[in-house]
Amino acid sequence: MKLSIITINRNDKEGLEKTIASVINQSFQDYEFIVIDGASTDGSLEVIQSYSSQIHYRLSESDSGIYNAMNKGITKAEGDYLYFLNSGDAFVSDKVLLEVFDNELTENFVCGNIIWNRDGILTEDKSYKGRDWLFSLYDLYSGFLSHQAFFIRKEMFYKYGLYDERLRIMSDWKLFFVAIGINHEKVQYVDVTLTIYDTNGLSSTIGGKAILEEKQMVAKEELSPQVYKELDRLYFLSRHGFWVDFVVSKKWINFISKVFLKICTTLRLVKL
Repeated sequence: MKLSIITINRNDKEGLEKTIASVINQSFQDYEFIVIDGASTDGSLEVIQSYSSQIHYRLSESDSGIYNAMNKGITKAEGDYLYFLNSGDAFVSDKVLLEVFDNELTENFVCGNIIWNRDGILTEDKSYKGRDWLFSLYDLYSGFLSHQAFFIRKEMFYKYGLYDERLRIMSDWKLFFVAIGINHEKVQYVDVTLTIYDTNGLSSTIGGKAILEEKQMVAKEELSPQVYKELDRLYFLSRHGFWVDFVVSKKWINFISKVFLKICTTLRLVKL
């Protein structure tokens, strides 16, 4: 089986029905569909039951958070690649998966484009197009990769572990940071617009301070003290306006990122 689609839901009946419809209408059929519900009380269970013949595995029970729910789906998944389509998100058309798997997928991470839905305003994001996918630690520490843009080979969860359930909102970022940033797992880009992403989710609304705190916790655990200290210092400087060239010149950003990566690799300061 090529793909496992995992949808998590809690008390989002309307969003869930939209998500389910976008999955079962796909012309590509080599997938399994897994729905993990967090003991919803709003009628979501009736929606899941009405589509039971088209859902390969379904579960409704209390959980400790979104990553606990995702991990339940991962442990049941049998596909080569996993894709997380959360309740409220939807594929942009019924040909999305066909267009993705029409490519020869060879890497452990495969990404495409997404559409951001910000209060009904739709914006297509093709920012991953044209990259050489050599992400520095600074790239990933100062930013993020959109979960909804990625297909992840299941063996990555055996190699790097399931999502860290200590984290409320940045566990998917942790996987990217460790796998792509530190261990240089390759990313393959396919020029396909995948999903309309509902930005009203937890990670989009909880606030920057909580996001940074979780990133700092991960970086402290995964990096040597020297690299973490320098990484956080660069982040602080860039956020407080001391690096004018950081804002003015994209080439300067790329240059600094590559130099920093080279130093870390040469000095072997990154934990392997």
